[in-house]
Amino acid sequence: MRPADAAKQLQYAVASQTDDYQVKHWEAHAYNDVFADVVEQGELADVMDVVETLGGEFTEESRPSVDRARVVADDVLTENGRMLTDGGPDAED
Repeated sequence: MRPADAAKQLQYAVASQTDDYQVKHWEAHAYNDVFADVVEQGELADVMDVVETLGGEFTEESRPSVDRARVVADDVLTENGRMLTDGGPDAED
């Protein structure tokens, strides 16, 4: 899945949870870097978990920040013991 596809899924998720509120194209694409990381490090199910969680946090008055999206993505990617980094030199400390 490409990040742009994940953004479209976010738009669909928000539309399905509300009566008339739609996520604007630019709003959904604000999370492209986050989606790209999840696509690269995780699986399709991980991308969909991030989309579902973020979609549930959208309201007409409020949208999750990109920082919040990063937290959600990190939580999803570390579930089941996945590491956020390759370990690096500090991992042995």
